Amino acid sequence: MSFRKTVLLLATLAVATTVSARAQVGVYGMFTVNRLSNIASSPEQNPNVTSTRTNSVDPLGGTGGIYYDFLKLGPIKLGADLRGSILTTKRGGYESFNGGGARIYSTLGGVRAVFKTPFAPLKPYVQGSVGLGRSDYGLLYTEAGVTDNGIVGNSPILRNNFEYEGIAGLDIKLLPILDYRVVELGYGGLDPFGTNSHNYPIKQVSMGFVFHLPF
Repeated sequence: MSFRKTVLLLATLAVATTVSARAQVGVYGMFTVNRLSNIASSPEQNPNVTSTRTNSVDPLGGTGGIYYDFLKLGPIKLGADLRGSILTTKRGGYESFNGGGARIYSTLGGVRAVFKTPFAPLKPYVQGSVGLGRSDYGLLYTEAGVTDNGIVGNSPILRNNFEYEGIAGLDIKLLPILDYRVVELGYGGLDPFGTNSHNYPIKQVSMGFVFHLPF
């Protein structure tokens, strides 16, 4: 190996090590699957549909976010997290047909804690988040056309909800600037704003990658 290549390699390693040591900001992307339940007893009504309801729908899609770890307390790092999710499925909350599908669009902020382990590449964390969740619960859509059997079309009607979520996950360090998010498990729910009081529990599973920024 030439002297120039050796110097370049050493410089690259030095920069990556410095980024890893200083990095407190991370951005991440994940594949997410949700289960939204307790929809059979929802007070929401679609007057155009008489089919029996199922009790859950399983929208899936992407979650992206950014976090900033700002405080170290012994083996624990505390930080703030901001994330958004777009989750959809063509299967709605009715037994005999798909209806308009199901959607959950979320914007959440929260606090997180990362724990130092004896094996440094392992980074378990917990988090609590709250924010705005918009959903049709797999039930609500407008009449965008009528089929031969009287089932209506699939233009969604979205309701605003208070969304909350408790999270636990595990990251594994692959490179100084890259972690593999092996799993993230979440449990929370949607509580609608307005008069149709109800609780729609949410179970969530995600996996993805985390990139550390040199800030």
